[in-house]
Amino acid sequence: MTQRGDEQPARSAGAGYIHQFSADIGDNASMSADRFYGSYSARVYSSNDLNVTVAMGYEFDWYHWSGVSELGVADPFGSVNLFGLQTRGSFKVADEWTASLAGIFAIAGESDADAGDSLYGGGIGSVAWTPTANMMLGIGVLGVTQIENDPIIIPIPVLHWHFADDWLLSTIRRPPASPFVGVDVAWEPEGSKVDVAFGIGWQLRRFRLGNNNDSTIDDGVGEDESWAAFVSVGYDFTPTCRLDMLVGTTFYEQLQIEASNGSNARTTTVDPNALLGVFVTISY
Repeated sequence: MTQRGDEQPARSAGAGYIHQFSADIGDNASMSADRFYGSYSARVYSSNDLNVTVAMGYEFDWYHWSGVSELGVADPFGSVNLFGLQTRGSFKVADEWTASLAGIFAIAGESDADAGDSLYGGGIGSVAWTPTANMMLGIGVLGVTQIENDPIIIPIPVLHWHFADDWLLSTIRRPPASPFVGVDVAWEPEGSKVDVAFGIGWQLRRFRLGNNNDSTIDDGVGEDESWAAFVSVGYDFTPTCRLDMLVGTTFYEQLQIEASNGSNARTTTVDPNALLGVFVTISY
């Protein structure tokens, strides 16, 4: 079963894969993608009032194209790498109250993109109230720079609530390697190794492009923003090894490419498409 944010294991490693099935992107063109994920986190300091954790995550997106959409090029981007490193401190500020601050350093770009032009960073802060073992409620704010764009600031709700026997509403229960930001309603039967959840999730990828057949977007910027709904089934093989399988649909997705300075944007939308994925998490 899942754990609250203040009960996470000292170390965890995760891996995952999602296949995004082919969907129309306009003008008889289509797109599909294979997405691979990895994560690792370690608590490097722990006391009654302070925990410090270092975490890292990696995502490899392999896009497949057919035809020419409104983006105006047959192969706007191919293999995209995203790597992030985070250092987070979580500390008790009062009875039932915990605050956390984290710094984020990341790089996002096609495999042949200039690494120095693919960097971004920022931070996240949150405060959470835990009145009982069955309730955590709080709010966080994420602020990060964007490649060739203004910084983005996003409020992030913090919720982990057992609102009925065997039922949970949570924004923090997903596998560590999962890319989705959102909320789950989960059925977690007491004593069972199996749980089921329905979730909604958001993703935003903005990354540096490499060389392209269309010289106007050489060293440009790509963006992939989406919303998805899915059902996941989790199985605890052991107290330290867990498998999560998901099936769902991306019900909104917009793709965008820009010139190297972030100008001359071209966009297209992706029709709803199916998702099929699996994640493995080992905690120790």
